[in-house]
Amino acid sequence: MKILKPVVFLLFVLSNIGCEGEVEQYDFERYKFVSFIDEEVSVPETYTADNETPYPIYLRYDGSVLDEDFTVNLNITGINAKEGVDYSVKNTTVTFKAGDIKSEPFNITMIDDQVNSPEDRSLEIEIESVSNPKIDIGVGIKNQSNKSLVLHILDNECSSTIDVFNASDINSSAGNHTVTGSVSGSVVTLNGELIDYGPFPNAELGVTLTPAVEGATAGDASFDDYDAGTDNDGYVYQFRQNGEGTYDVCAGEIHVDIDVYYESGGAWVYWYTSSNLFSTP
Repeated sequence: MKILKPVVFLLFVLSNIGCEGEVEQYDFERYKFVSFIDEEVSVPETYTADNETPYPIYLRYDGSVLDEDFTVNLNITGINAKEGVDYSVKNTTVTFKAGDIKSEPFNITMIDDQVNSPEDRSLEIEIESVSNPKIDIGVGIKNQSNKSLVLHILDNECSSTIDVFNASDINSSAGNHTVTGSVSGSVVTLNGELIDYGPFPNAELGVTLTPAVEGATAGDASFDDYDAGTDNDGYVYQFRQNGEGTYDVCAGEIHVDIDVYYESGGAWVYWYTSSNLFSTP
């Protein structure tokens, strides 16, 4: 009996404690969340050009399994980034298929503007609303996180200008010669052996560089017909551009194809084409 009484008393106390402080049970049907998987990402501006596809962003769903689709509306705020210039989107709504915890992709097309941007360019993408009113924005019961995502656009252009071609040691791929470049405005004058042919060691060709867009570091390279003079064989020669030329300041390259003509019987006769890549060291 001495042992039995304490045991009965202990059971009585425990039963009273259980009645006074029952553990709260959460209603997990109530707690459903939608959020971004990441809070911050960095994407090269050349992503779409390199991969031939937009950059995909995904959202996640946390909660009990749903048997119906639901949609999420997003809002985009550009920070030193402009739609149509730095990026583009077709729509700002993403869909979760019934039973899925990962959304369909929200696609952003990255635009390579070919311009060096001294300022950081980024986008803030926020969850604006959810079609299912039982789903909260952000993950967590308190102080929800991942309500928005910041996308940083990584610039691939350099800060150099066409003055990089103002040099005395530019390599010419035609015959692997070294030529001199001088810059005046948008024109680079190349002086030296421009083609793989000895009699023109002092040829001088003015190449006009036209940026793809204002401020771009790459674009088109062109030149007018150039009278190269008379060779020791007595013929008069002329250089003409073949096709479209290009230049890239960041790569330090100018590419032009030169058709070489000679005059015979009062008419110009095509001789051969010299494919030239002029590059800085």
